[in-house]
Amino acid sequence: MKHEGAPAGRIAGLLGMARRAGKLTAGFDAVASLVSGGTAAAVMVAADLSEKTEKELRFAARNHPVPLLRLPLTKEEIGGALGLRKPVGVLALEDRGFAASLQKLTGQEEAPAWDGRASRKDDVVYDD
Repeated sequence: MKHEGAPAGRIAGLLGMARRAGKLTAGFDAVASLVSGGTAAAVMVAADLSEKTEKELRFAARNHPVPLLRLPLTKEEIGGALGLRKPVGVLALEDRGFAASLQKLTGQEEAPAWDGRASRKDDVVYDD
């Protein structure tokens, strides 16, 4: 992994710990199911995730707001950190403690609840 220093290396370590604890879900379909079911504490996306995939996640989150964290890791780096042989671009944490720790490590403690309407922090959302 390229980013062994803080925070990327620590983020990768926290993801591995959450996975071993059974509190991390990887893969679009599984994460979308957790989000739409209201059980995800946070959703994380890889730095190189496509905008189309992120838009599809926003659709899944339309009824269950959840913090969205963009990780400083690529899909390949996340897959490697989890001990998988495939890239992973979408993750969800089911534990609020892990989610708070990850928000702190990524510097996104103030990440707003993601209501599925805006994909990036600079997007403008107009209410009807």
